[in-house]
Amino acid sequence: MPESPIDLESADPAAIYAAIAEMDDDEFDQLMVDPEKRPRVIGAMVDHMVTLFRPDHAEGIDAVIHVKLWDKPGGGYDHFELLIADRNCRISEPPEREADLTLKVRPGDLRKLVTGESGPRRLALKGRLRVLGDLGLGMKLPELFAFG
Repeated sequence: MPESPIDLESADPAAIYAAIAEMDDDEFDQLMVDPEKRPRVIGAMVDHMVTLFRPDHAEGIDAVIHVKLWDKPGGGYDHFELLIADRNCRISEPPEREADLTLKVRPGDLRKLVTGESGPRRLALKGRLRVLGDLGLGMKLPELFAFG
């Protein structure tokens, strides 16, 4: 397996995100099968998703979004929780609360979402993003997050 173009052990999430945004699909997919590198890369993508949050579009929203990433080596999925309240968005260790909305997506498609290469509606229409729970909240994702 080729070496990653960034030192995942010492880089901060923003630097990891910048590196993976420049990778081609094959390079990214190679990171996703490495059980030691995968958590840092996915964590950087979710951290970046939080930076895309648009508080000016979140008036009155108090919601929990669970992000579940398929295709985890060895089975199962990676699980992150985003809490939206008081016009803020933060990551919490799941489960702090039951989800109002659950997003099920593969890591490569989450990468396309947070880099702006594809939007949530397009991914959902292609069957690449499953949205469960409060579909009204799901429809607001492009307003709540500046995906690109």
